[in-house]
Amino acid sequence: MNLAALKSPSFRAYLFTVLVSLNGFWAQRVIIGWLAWELTGSAAFVGLVAFLNFCPTFIGGPLFGVLADKIDVRRGSIMTYSTVGVASLIFALIAFSSWMAPIVVAAFSLIIGTVQAVNHPLRMSLTPRLAPVKHMASVIALSAVNFNVSRLLGPAIGGVLIQSIGAAPALLVTAMANIPVVIALCFVHTRTRTKTKDQAEMGYIAALLDGIRHVLDRRLLRLAILVSGLCAINGRAVLDTLPILADGVYGRGPTGLGLMTAAAGAGALAASVLKVLARAQRVGEVSTLVMVMVTATPLLVISLGMINSFNIALIVTTALGFSITFMSIAFQSLLQMALEDSFRGRVMSLWTMVTIGGASIGAMTMGIMSDALGIATAQMTIGLVCLIPLGFAQYGLVRHIRRA
Repeated sequence: MNLAALKSPSFRAYLFTVLVSLNGFWAQRVIIGWLAWELTGSAAFVGLVAFLNFCPTFIGGPLFGVLADKIDVRRGSIMTYSTVGVASLIFALIAFSSWMAPIVVAAFSLIIGTVQAVNHPLRMSLTPRLAPVKHMASVIALSAVNFNVSRLLGPAIGGVLIQSIGAAPALLVTAMANIPVVIALCFVHTRTRTKTKDQAEMGYIAALLDGIRHVLDRRLLRLAILVSGLCAINGRAVLDTLPILADGVYGRGPTGLGLMTAAAGAGALAASVLKVLARAQRVGEVSTLVMVMVTATPLLVISLGMINSFNIALIVTTALGFSITFMSIAFQSLLQMALEDSFRGRVMSLWTMVTIGGASIGAMTMGIMSDALGIATAQMTIGLVCLIPLGFAQYGLVRHIRRA
């Protein structure tokens, strides 16, 4: 088990507290999605709200990555987590009142998405600097597991909270989830980041272009980011719009949403345990199982559009959660292992932009197509559309691995 990084007190404190915050963030997204569905009954509006939450990362993510490579990432992280907590508290109070309306849900989704767009590259740049360089592989593996587990367990928690205590109290819980990490960040110590003179003097646009060139010059990094984005457009988008399936297809309401998000979370947990138990990933390595997951993801999305049984849909959702998480951890680790600290914020912001932006575009497309063509047809269409380009990208990865 690759757990050496847990010997570092700073990394250990941050890892466990940020897990609480990340689960709160992803739980909050499901709660917002449920409110959007409950207020309007429109699949297109649910997709729009998901898009508004992710579009700041897609539009401004790379510039925020430049910011992460320039500022004190510890202080920047304290500010973003605090802002998220305060904004979430305000939204929870609105949810308790009679002021809740579709426009309020959409506005909050955009605000919280903007703050998180700033936070993503800060978090990915901060984490590898909380432990000695010799534990880098362990730091990256555990951090990737942390992020991807929360990305699917968090929605499961959100579904359970909606069912057990209601949407407004659940929002209050997600607001409080940011408190532990803010406290931890006040006491952690980070490794000094080294920058060349040219990097220190670069303007924002020049630094951004420098980061993009860094990716374009490395074929494996290009392909890893491309595959991650395509899988986000279909697989991740389905998991981000589960209210449409749970209630729109199966008529199960918040109980069905809780079960489906829990199923996805179970798959994510299984993938994460398998990834941690496996040997440490080497620089530039992509396993055969990862390649299988690349093909499996669109096929699982297509099959969800053909299933009439809720119980079988739960099994497929579990498998989809497994494939998306295993693949995301692998590609995130691949990128982090290949990067120097001075490029980490910019390159990882590009990866985040493509994966989260892809999920937002996919969610909005899924919602619009569901209203126009029907939910089942939309599921199958988006899976089929992504299957062909994923096949070409996978072929490119296999050729690169064989040549290496």
